[in-house]
Amino acid sequence: MFSYVARRILISIPVLLVASVLVFVFVRATTDPTTHLRLSRDPMAIQRERTRLGLDKPLPVQYGNWLHDFVRGRWGESYKTQRSVSSEIRSKLWVTTQVAFFGVVLSLIVAVGIGVFSAVRQYSTLDYVFTGLSFAGLAMPIFWFALLLIQFLSYDLQKWLGWDQPLFFSVGLREPSGHVPFGYFRHIALPVVCLSVQLIAGWSRYQRASMLEAMSSEYLRTARAKGVPRHKVVFKHALRNALIPLVNVTAIDMGALFGGLIITETIFSLPGMGRLLVDSLLNGDTAVLLPWLMVTAMFIIVFNLVADLVVGVLDPRVRLS
Repeated sequence: MFSYVARRILISIPVLLVASVLVFVFVRATTDPTTHLRLSRDPMAIQRERTRLGLDKPLPVQYGNWLHDFVRGRWGESYKTQRSVSSEIRSKLWVTTQVAFFGVVLSLIVAVGIGVFSAVRQYSTLDYVFTGLSFAGLAMPIFWFALLLIQFLSYDLQKWLGWDQPLFFSVGLREPSGHVPFGYFRHIALPVVCLSVQLIAGWSRYQRASMLEAMSSEYLRTARAKGVPRHKVVFKHALRNALIPLVNVTAIDMGALFGGLIITETIFSLPGMGRLLVDSLLNGDTAVLLPWLMVTAMFIIVFNLVADLVVGVLDPRVRLS
């Protein structure tokens, strides 16, 4: 197992380096941090700013200097807000992490349950119901579903109950006063549900298909022929192997989630990574954009590494490859 883990970590290092090169080159080619100075009456303003930022040096030198500072944690300051980029990303990442964590946990529990039930009760009424709901969830625009949640579970529900405050809040994650009972969960509930609907729809289909394939395999037919109880066949043998495809899909989706939930964060006014990306793009703030892209790439690579390790635990044959 140790050699398997070591191999996966060694493979991840060059992948991360290649990602850093691509990120740096693409950002340098598509954004110009001196754009805001083009209307300046000082003809030398742009040249002085390029010299200050090191943009007058060859691209390999720029990359080397940037990578050296990035590894040492010197991410500089935002061109727009003049705030530390590291503290800016840290605060935004914490907001996104909260929503992503609860959304992924909820989605995994519901998706695995639906997938296993649909496979075991294939072609039953509930299987058809779950299939229809999954297709609806995949096809439904997130922004539309988020607005429906706000309308019905925040405003209309408050009116029906006759309360002074809504049961679920639709702005931010915390109440400024801090005196609302269970205020944190009342704030985070709607964003988590909004995030989970498409995850559950997609992951449950993966789990159902994987469970059907596992339950039709030879070793499970042999186990049933030997008289192994049905619940052991389903949960001890079939489910373990059926989780492998879902683990891989979950790892990719989780890495992308930590890059920001642009639509969800915008509608629910969450100051997360998605909002930070949009603001950086609109302002041409490469000081924020480069670390943001690198942090996102690191999350994707790390979660794929975690997926490889989990698959190695679920299927010992993988460790021998």
